[in-house]
Amino acid sequence: MPLSDLAKIAIGWSIVTFAGIYAFVVSKDSIIRNRYESMQVRQRMKKANIGDYEKVGNRRFN
Repeated sequence: MPLSDLAKIAIGWSIVTFAGIYAFVVSKDSIIRNRYESMQVRQRMKKANIGDYEKVGNRRFN
């Protein structure tokens, strides 16, 4: 049974729509994963910077 032109167009649009939604979900998950990793790095940096420090003379960094 051959498909009509409208059926072929509907199949094409459904494939494009599902591919677009899938690409959106994959990219969103990737962005969330990268954001989570950067938040963990910031947290580690913040924890590493807490504490009292000794003053070591008059050091100049040029």
